[in-house]
Order: sequence, then structure tokens, then C-alpha cells
Amino acid sequence: MASTFYVAFPASARLQGNLRRFLDEVEAEPTVSHLHQLEPIGEDFVSDLLACFFDAPMAAVGAQGSVASMIQSGVKVINKAARALLRNLLSKATLQDQGKLAAYFGAMVVERDGRMMLAFPLDNAHGARLEAAYAAFLNGQSGQTPALVDGMKAICDGALVHYLDGIVGCVKLNAFNRGMVGTARATIRKAGMMAIEKGLPAMSREQKAPVVAHFQGLLVTR
Repeated sequence: MASTFYVAFPASARLQGNLRRFLDEVEAEPTVSHLHQLEPIGEDFVSDLLACFFDAPMAAVGAQGSVASMIQSGVKVINKAARALLRNLLSKATLQDQGKLAAYFGAMVVERDGRMMLAFPLDNAHGARLEAAYAAFLNGQSGQTPALVDGMKAICDGALVHYLDGIVGCVKLNAFNRGMVGTARATIRKAGMMAIEKGLPAMSREQKAPVVAHFQGLLVTR
């Protein structure tokens, strides 16, 4: 049986506590509103995702100069757009949406070494190529940058589909709000792709190594 690839990031203690509380309370009292808990979950969700996908690899590299500034600029755009979007979106959730949101967040949860991770599946073809590119690069093979860039772009698109589109799909929106979501999504994707397409190739091999090692650790199989 072929492996299924997942990209998983760790939940902070605060997100883990808030999310477990929300899931447990919705399960115990599904007809009672627990929607007030969604805003802190959304805020911490964005913080943890950005910390794992951007802050941690940047810290590992110790990148400075124009490359670091360019990536940090993209992160600021993503941070602002994602927070505003989730805050606006989750504030519109109704009691009818609550069960869908709880089920969707619950489906993201993966326990790994006793820690809560939030994961999404990666297309097996992309996952296999990315796994091979990570291993080849870390084993000293040259010419892996194009494969690394393609794989990272697949992760970016996967994160948008599962962490954004999936949550959006749980909340009933009117045409105006759907348009707002589409605009914010395009902004977030553009900033993420720019950071990958321009940032990764501009790094030296020594700088790429800790970034690749970090993301290799986020790629898991089941």
C-alpha cells in the first residue's frame, strides 16, 4: 500500500488547549454555542503556522540582507491578510456552522510523539518528489533547487486548500464575502509564492541546508 504524505506543524500549548476545549465542548453540547472560542483559535492558528513555515526556518538560516527582507516582507503581508480574513470569517459563523468547523479542525489533528500536530495531506506525487529532493539535497547532490522550489510551492498551495479553503467551506457566506475571501486568498498566495520562488534560489547551499532539514521534518507519512 502506497504511503500517504502529510505536512504537519506543531500546535503551541495555547492553541492545543483552546482547540481541545472547543472540540470537547462541541461534542458534549452540540446545540450550545461555543463560537466565542473561535477567535483565539484563529489567531493562534495563524501565529503557529507562520512560526513553523517561516520564522523557524529563517531563524535556522540566520538570514540577513535583501533575501531576508524580501521574505519578511512577504510574511507581513500573509500575516495581516490571514488574520483579517479568519477574524472576519469566523465572526460570521453560526451555530449551524459550528459542527462543521469542529469536524474540520478535528480532522486536522494528528498526534505525534505525544504532541498535537495540525496536518494536511499532500498529493502523493508531489510528496514523493519532495521527499526524494530533500534526501538528495541533504546527501550532497547538486541541482535539487528546482525540485525543492516546486515541492515548496505544492506545500503552499496545499496549505491554502486545506487551511483556508476548507475552513471557508464550513461557513455560509454571501457573494460579497466570497469575493473578499478570493481577494485575500490571492494576496496570501502571491506573497507565499514570491518568498519561495525568489527566496530559496537566492540562498547559498549552506543556508538552504537547515531550511531543507526543517521542512523534511514536517513531511510525514501514514
